[in-house]
Amino acid sequence: MSKHARPRGLPVDGVERPTADGWTFPARNPATAEPLWDVPDAGITDARDAVTAARRAFDATQWSTDADLRADGVRRLAAAVADHADELVALMAAETGVPVALRDAHLDDALAAMTTGSQGDPAGVTVVVTPATAPLSVALAEVGRVLVEGGTVVLKPAPEAATAALELGRLALDVLPRGVLNVVTTRDVDVAIALTLDERVDAVSLSGSPVVAERVQVAAERAGKRVRLDVGGPSPVRVGDDEDLEAVVSAAAYDVAANAGQGCRLPASVVVPVHRHAEAMKVAVEAMADVRVGDPGDPATRCGPLRSVVARDRVRRYVDLARSEGGDVALGGQPLDRPGWWFAPTVVGGLAPGSRLVREEVLGPVLMVVPG
Repeated sequence: MSKHARPRGLPVDGVERPTADGWTFPARNPATAEPLWDVPDAGITDARDAVTAARRAFDATQWSTDADLRADGVRRLAAAVADHADELVALMAAETGVPVALRDAHLDDALAAMTTGSQGDPAGVTVVVTPATAPLSVALAEVGRVLVEGGTVVLKPAPEAATAALELGRLALDVLPRGVLNVVTTRDVDVAIALTLDERVDAVSLSGSPVVAERVQVAAERAGKRVRLDVGGPSPVRVGDDEDLEAVVSAAAYDVAANAGQGCRLPASVVVPVHRHAEAMKVAVEAMADVRVGDPGDPATRCGPLRSVVARDRVRRYVDLARSEGGDVALGGQPLDRPGWWFAPTVVGGLAPGSRLVREEVLGPVLMVVPG
C-alpha cells in the first residue's frame, strides 16, 4: 500500500522496524479462521522506544509550536489515507470482518473530520488505545485530534485490528515528521499499561471495553496523566403507544446487524408496550431474517463474522444467559455452521428491563425486544 510494504514492522521514529525481541503473532481472517500474515508483537522495550520518539518530536522540533506545519502534516496524512482508502477498506474486511459496505462509518466519515479539529493547548505526548470494533475510525479521529492540537502520538490498537493501524503508521512515515506518529502492536495488555505509566507520556486516550479502560484509567491517573475514555455502552430505544413500531424496530435491526453488532451505542434493545410485544417480535424477526450475512468483501453484505473466536463465544454466552433468564429466542441464537467466527442474526423477546443483556453491550447481531 504505502512504499513501506510488508514485511510488517513497527512504524516508530520515522522508520519501520522489527520488534526488539523478534516476536510476532498471526492475524487471522475471521470469515475463515485462516492465517493471513504475522503482526509485530511489541514488548516493553518497543513501547519505550516509541515514547522516546514521540517525546523527542514534541520537545525538540517545531511540531508543537508551528500550527501551519501541523495543519499541512494532517492534511497530507488525510490525503494519503484517502488515496489508499479502497485498500484500507479491503484490509479491514480481511482482518476484522468489517463489511466494505460500511466504509462510511469505518473510514470516510472519520477521514473527512480529520482536518476540522480546533487548535487548543498542545496535547503533549499522547497514547491512543483503539478498539477492535472500529479498526480505523477511532484511530483517525483521535490521532487527528491530537496532531491538530500539537501533540505527538503512540498508537496502540487492539490486536485483532493491528494491521490497519500499522498501515496508517506506514502512510504517516511518508508525510509526517519523524516521531510524530508511532504505532505499537502487541497482544500484551501490560505493554499498554507500561505506556500509560511512562513518565514521559502526558495523556492517554482509550476507546474500548470497560475492563481494559478501568485498568488503564487507574494506572494513568495514579501516574498523573490526563485521561480521555470512551467505553461505549448500550443505547436502548423505547417505542410509545402511538409511535410507528415497525419503523423503530426495523431501524434498530438494521443498526444492530451492521458489522455483526460490533459497535458502540447500538440500539440493541427496543422497549415496547406490553400489549405491543408480539407485534414488535414479528417485525424484529422479519427484519433480522432479511439481513444479508456473508463475505465482508461483498458490497451487498451488512453482517459479517465476529472479529475473533473469543468475540463469537462471548455472544453465545450472552444468548445462553438470555435463555436461562426466560428469554424467548425467536430467531437465530447459535453460531453459523461454517468456517470462521459467525453468529446468526438473533432476536430475543421477553427479557426484563434489568436483564444483563439489556444493561450490557452484547457486541453481536442480537436484537432484544423488551416489554416494559
